[in-house]
Amino acid sequence: MSIVFPSQGVSGLAPVVPQTPSAPAQGGFNEVLNQVNGILDRADQLAAGYAQGKVGLTEAVLASEKADTTFQLVMAFRNRALAAYQEIMNLQV
Repeated sequence: MSIVFPSQGVSGLAPVVPQTPSAPAQGGFNEVLNQVNGILDRADQLAAGYAQGKVGLTEAVLASEKADTTFQLVMAFRNRALAAYQEIMNLQV
């Protein structure tokens, strides 16, 4: 027994392609911030495109989640670096 799902409404969906991790950025932290800013801008553009009816809901939501996760990661990194800096400043020499 096999189950066959109708393909109505799914012909316009793009296939999911796994992304390979790129090489580490050589530009330092500024380059990382520029990439994060690009991800956030892309999510904003797709949200606006969805509001205009030009972009599908799935694509807009996935971009939004990617932007949210990326921003949380950067903030966690910043908080960790700030805590390390404060700990170093509190060391008695």
